[in-house]
Amino acid sequence: MSLEGAAISLGATAISVAFASLVFAQWMGRHRPYQLAWSIGLGLYAIAAFTQFLAEAYGWSVPVYKVYYLVAAPLVAVLGIGSAFLVHRRAGIGFTLYTVVIFAGFAAAVAGATVNTDALTSSIPVAGTALPDNVRIFSPLFTVPGSIALIGVAAYSYWRSRLVFNLWIGIGALIVAIGGSLARYNIPWALYIGVLVGIAVMFEGFLRSQDLAKVARPAPAQTPS
Repeated sequence: MSLEGAAISLGATAISVAFASLVFAQWMGRHRPYQLAWSIGLGLYAIAAFTQFLAEAYGWSVPVYKVYYLVAAPLVAVLGIGSAFLVHRRAGIGFTLYTVVIFAGFAAAVAGATVNTDALTSSIPVAGTALPDNVRIFSPLFTVPGSIALIGVAAYSYWRSRLVFNLWIGIGALIVAIGGSLARYNIPWALYIGVLVGIAVMFEGFLRSQDLAKVARPAPAQTPS
Protein backbone atom coordinates (compact mmCIF):
# COMPACT_ATOMS: atom_id res chain seq x y z
CA MET A 1 0.00 0.00 0.00
CA SER A 2 1.24 3.49 -0.82
CA LEU A 3 0.16 6.80 0.68
CA GLU A 4 1.49 8.61 -2.38
CA GLY A 5 -0.52 6.40 -4.72
CA ALA A 6 -3.64 6.84 -2.60
CA ALA A 7 -3.24 10.64 -2.60
CA ILE A 8 -2.71 10.76 -6.37
CA SER A 9 -5.72 8.53 -7.00
CA LEU A 10 -7.89 10.63 -4.69
CA GLY A 11 -6.78 13.78 -6.50
CA ALA A 12 -7.66 12.23 -9.86
CA THR A 13 -11.05 11.25 -8.44
CA ALA A 14 -11.78 14.81 -7.31
CA ILE A 15 -10.77 16.33 -10.65
CA SER A 16 -12.77 13.83 -12.70
CA VAL A 17 -15.87 14.27 -10.50
CA ALA A 18 -15.68 18.05 -10.99
CA PHE A 19 -15.09 17.57 -14.72
CA ALA A 20 -17.98 15.12 -15.09
CA SER A 21 -20.32 17.39 -13.11
CA LEU A 22 -19.62 20.40 -15.33
CA VAL A 23 -20.12 18.43 -18.55
CA PHE A 24 -23.30 16.82 -17.20
CA ALA A 25 -24.62 20.28 -16.27
CA GLN A 26 -24.00 21.32 -19.88
CA TRP A 27 -25.93 18.30 -21.12
CA MET A 28 -28.84 19.19 -18.82
CA GLY A 29 -29.00 22.59 -20.50
CA ARG A 30 -28.32 21.66 -24.13
CA HIS A 31 -28.98 17.89 -24.40
CA ARG A 32 -26.13 17.31 -26.85
CA PRO A 33 -25.32 13.57 -27.12
CA TYR A 34 -21.56 14.13 -26.97
CA GLN A 35 -21.98 15.91 -23.62
CA LEU A 36 -23.88 12.95 -22.19
CA ALA A 37 -21.27 10.47 -23.46
CA TRP A 38 -18.40 12.52 -22.05
CA SER A 39 -20.10 12.97 -18.68
CA ILE A 40 -20.67 9.19 -18.43
CA GLY A 41 -17.09 8.47 -19.50
CA LEU A 42 -15.72 10.94 -16.97
CA GLY A 43 -17.96 9.41 -14.31
CA LEU A 44 -16.41 6.01 -15.09
CA TYR A 45 -13.01 7.67 -14.87
CA ALA A 46 -13.87 8.92 -11.38
CA ILE A 47 -15.01 5.46 -10.25
CA ALA A 48 -11.84 3.85 -11.61
CA ALA A 49 -9.64 6.41 -9.85
CA PHE A 50 -11.57 5.93 -6.60
CA THR A 51 -11.17 2.15 -6.71
CA GLN A 52 -7.43 2.73 -7.15
CA PHE A 53 -7.56 4.89 -4.03
CA LEU A 54 -9.37 2.15 -2.10
CA ALA A 55 -6.80 -0.40 -3.24
CA GLU A 56 -3.87 1.78 -2.19
CA ALA A 57 -5.46 2.65 1.14
CA TYR A 58 -6.86 -0.76 2.11
CA GLY A 59 -5.53 -3.29 -0.40
CA TRP A 60 -7.18 -4.94 -3.39
CA SER A 61 -10.18 -7.19 -2.86
CA VAL A 62 -11.94 -9.28 -5.49
CA PRO A 63 -15.10 -7.08 -5.64
CA VAL A 64 -13.09 -3.83 -5.81
CA TYR A 65 -10.82 -5.23 -8.50
CA LYS A 66 -13.74 -6.43 -10.61
CA VAL A 67 -15.45 -3.02 -10.35
CA TYR A 68 -12.15 -1.34 -11.25
CA TYR A 69 -11.65 -3.44 -14.37
CA LEU A 70 -15.31 -3.26 -15.36
CA VAL A 71 -15.25 0.56 -15.48
CA ALA A 72 -11.60 1.16 -16.43
CA ALA A 73 -11.59 -0.94 -19.61
CA PRO A 74 -14.51 0.74 -21.46
CA LEU A 75 -14.15 4.35 -20.25
CA VAL A 76 -11.91 5.44 -23.14
CA ALA A 77 -14.44 4.00 -25.59
CA VAL A 78 -17.26 5.94 -23.90
CA LEU A 79 -15.24 9.17 -24.15
CA GLY A 80 -14.56 8.25 -27.77
CA ILE A 81 -18.31 7.99 -28.37
CA GLY A 82 -18.60 11.65 -27.44
CA SER A 83 -15.88 12.56 -29.91
CA ALA A 84 -17.55 10.46 -32.62
CA PHE A 85 -20.79 12.38 -32.10
CA LEU A 86 -18.87 15.60 -32.71
CA VAL A 87 -17.82 14.34 -36.13
CA HIS A 88 -21.18 12.94 -37.23
CA ARG A 89 -24.35 11.78 -35.51
CA ARG A 90 -24.38 8.45 -37.36
CA ALA A 91 -20.76 7.84 -36.38
CA GLY A 92 -21.68 8.44 -32.76
CA ILE A 93 -24.68 6.12 -32.92
CA GLY A 94 -22.66 3.41 -34.65
CA PHE A 95 -19.84 3.60 -32.13
CA THR A 96 -22.38 3.56 -29.29
CA LEU A 97 -24.00 0.36 -30.58
CA TYR A 98 -20.59 -1.24 -31.05
CA THR A 99 -19.54 -0.35 -27.49
CA VAL A 100 -22.81 -1.55 -25.95
CA VAL A 101 -22.58 -4.93 -27.69
CA ILE A 102 -18.94 -5.43 -26.68
CA PHE A 103 -19.67 -4.29 -23.13
CA ALA A 104 -22.49 -6.82 -22.74
CA GLY A 105 -20.12 -9.68 -23.46
CA PHE A 106 -17.39 -8.07 -21.37
CA ALA A 107 -19.62 -7.61 -18.32
CA ALA A 108 -20.76 -11.23 -18.49
CA ALA A 109 -17.14 -12.41 -18.75
CA VAL A 110 -16.05 -10.28 -15.77
CA ALA A 111 -18.99 -11.44 -13.65
CA GLY A 112 -18.20 -15.11 -14.24
CA ALA A 113 -14.40 -14.81 -14.05
CA THR A 114 -12.28 -16.27 -11.29
CA VAL A 115 -9.81 -13.68 -9.98
CA ASN A 116 -6.22 -14.75 -9.32
CA THR A 117 -5.89 -13.46 -5.76
CA ASP A 118 -2.10 -13.92 -5.82
CA ALA A 119 -1.91 -11.16 -8.45
CA LEU A 120 -3.83 -8.81 -6.17
CA THR A 121 -0.87 -8.64 -3.82
CA SER A 122 0.98 -6.36 -6.25
CA SER A 123 0.40 -2.63 -5.96
CA ILE A 124 -1.39 -2.40 -9.31
CA PRO A 125 -2.49 -5.60 -11.08
CA VAL A 126 -2.35 -3.83 -14.42
CA ALA A 127 -3.75 -4.98 -17.74
CA GLY A 128 -6.13 -7.37 -16.05
CA THR A 129 -3.34 -9.72 -14.98
CA ALA A 130 -5.56 -11.06 -12.21
CA LEU A 131 -8.19 -12.08 -14.76
CA PRO A 132 -8.20 -14.88 -17.38
CA ASP A 133 -7.50 -14.30 -21.06
CA ASN A 134 -11.17 -14.56 -22.06
CA VAL A 135 -11.76 -11.34 -20.08
CA ARG A 136 -8.57 -9.48 -21.00
CA ILE A 137 -9.23 -9.94 -24.72
CA PHE A 138 -12.01 -7.36 -24.50
CA SER A 139 -9.76 -4.50 -23.36
CA PRO A 140 -8.23 -3.56 -26.75
CA LEU A 141 -11.69 -3.73 -28.32
CA PHE A 142 -12.51 -0.71 -26.15
CA THR A 143 -9.23 1.15 -25.86
CA VAL A 144 -7.97 1.05 -29.45
CA PRO A 145 -11.03 2.52 -31.23
CA GLY A 146 -11.77 4.77 -28.24
CA SER A 147 -8.27 6.26 -28.25
CA ILE A 148 -8.37 6.74 -32.02
CA ALA A 149 -11.67 8.61 -31.74
CA LEU A 150 -10.75 10.69 -28.68
CA ILE A 151 -7.21 11.67 -29.66
CA GLY A 152 -7.86 11.71 -33.41
CA VAL A 153 -10.87 14.04 -33.25
CA ALA A 154 -9.03 16.40 -30.88
CA ALA A 155 -6.00 16.51 -33.21
CA TYR A 156 -8.19 16.99 -36.29
CA SER A 157 -10.19 19.74 -34.60
CA TYR A 158 -6.97 21.54 -33.67
CA TRP A 159 -5.65 21.20 -37.23
CA ARG A 160 -8.86 22.63 -38.66
CA SER A 161 -9.47 25.41 -36.14
CA ARG A 162 -6.10 26.02 -34.43
CA LEU A 163 -8.07 26.33 -31.18
CA VAL A 164 -5.58 25.34 -28.50
CA PHE A 165 -8.13 23.75 -26.15
CA ASN A 166 -8.46 20.84 -28.61
CA LEU A 167 -4.73 20.27 -28.28
CA TRP A 168 -4.98 20.17 -24.48
CA ILE A 169 -7.74 17.56 -24.63
CA GLY A 170 -5.82 15.41 -27.10
CA ILE A 171 -2.57 15.62 -25.12
CA GLY A 172 -4.40 14.76 -21.89
CA ALA A 173 -5.91 11.65 -23.46
CA LEU A 174 -2.48 10.70 -24.84
CA ILE A 175 -0.91 11.04 -21.38
CA VAL A 176 -3.50 8.66 -19.94
CA ALA A 177 -2.80 6.15 -22.72
CA ILE A 178 0.97 6.40 -22.24
CA GLY A 179 0.64 5.95 -18.48
CA GLY A 180 -1.41 2.81 -18.95
CA SER A 181 1.06 1.44 -21.53
CA LEU A 182 4.09 2.07 -19.28
CA ALA A 183 2.32 0.37 -16.39
CA ARG A 184 2.13 -2.79 -18.47
CA TYR A 185 5.94 -2.86 -18.42
CA ASN A 186 6.13 -2.99 -14.62
CA ILE A 187 6.26 0.79 -14.11
CA PRO A 188 3.18 1.01 -11.85
CA TRP A 189 3.69 4.63 -10.78
CA ALA A 190 3.21 5.67 -14.45
CA LEU A 191 -0.45 4.63 -14.26
CA TYR A 192 -1.14 6.87 -11.28
CA ILE A 193 0.74 9.84 -12.72
CA GLY A 194 -0.88 9.32 -16.11
CA VAL A 195 -4.37 9.18 -14.62
CA LEU A 196 -3.87 12.35 -12.56
CA VAL A 197 -1.94 14.47 -15.07
CA GLY A 198 -4.01 13.28 -18.05
CA ILE A 199 -7.37 14.17 -16.53
CA ALA A 200 -5.98 17.49 -15.26
CA VAL A 201 -4.74 18.43 -18.76
CA MET A 202 -8.07 17.44 -20.36
CA PHE A 203 -9.91 19.46 -17.70
CA GLU A 204 -7.76 22.49 -18.50
CA GLY A 205 -8.66 22.11 -22.16
CA PHE A 206 -12.34 21.94 -21.27
CA LEU A 207 -12.08 25.09 -19.13
CA ARG A 208 -10.27 26.91 -21.93
CA SER A 209 -13.06 25.94 -24.33
CA GLN A 210 -15.61 27.43 -21.93
CA ASP A 211 -13.64 30.68 -21.66
CA LEU A 212 -13.50 30.87 -25.45
CA ALA A 213 -17.25 30.29 -25.70
CA LYS A 214 -17.89 33.16 -23.28
CA VAL A 215 -15.70 35.50 -25.34
CA ALA A 216 -17.28 34.42 -28.64
CA ARG A 217 -20.84 34.64 -27.33
CA PRO A 218 -22.41 37.94 -28.43
CA ALA A 219 -23.46 40.30 -25.69
CA PRO A 220 -27.23 40.63 -25.19
CA ALA A 221 -28.80 43.54 -27.00
CA GLN A 222 -29.41 46.59 -24.85
CA THR A 223 -33.01 47.74 -24.74
CA PRO A 224 -33.46 51.47 -25.28
CA SER A 225 -34.31 53.39 -22.18
